[in-house]
Amino acid sequence: MKMFEKIGEFIPDSLIASADFPILKEGIGLKAGQGILKRGSLIMRGTDKAGYIAGKGMATQEEESAADSGTEMKIFGILTDDTDTGNDGTADNIPAVCYQTGIFARDAILVSGENGTIDTYEDEMRGKSLFLRNVQNY
Repeated sequence: MKMFEKIGEFIPDSLIASADFPILKEGIGLKAGQGILKRGSLIMRGTDKAGYIAGKGMATQEEESAADSGTEMKIFGILTDDTDTGNDGTADNIPAVCYQTGIFARDAILVSGENGTIDTYEDEMRGKSLFLRNVQNY
């Protein structure tokens, strides 16, 4: 290894708002066919153990069939990195990592769908030790 070789790059973002609360992470299998999910996406897990981006509001056929089969969706965590789930919904679940606890910037959390706002999920997130703060960007 060269002494001054550039190995990686850190580009700060405002997702994590504070280190005052422990940040824990855990792996999940994201449902294939959701495209590219960005860092900071709020992830829900169904009783089928697959992860979905929050806020789709049963907009896809897979989620409609999940609702019909009694699959209940609950907050799982916040995606740590951009993840490409592809376009083929029949593929195996895609491995990813989510933050399960911590304090995060409200404006940095991503949800999907027409009626998807972070306010919809804030109470449930608090129950999972995912706290939101307003952060002023400079």
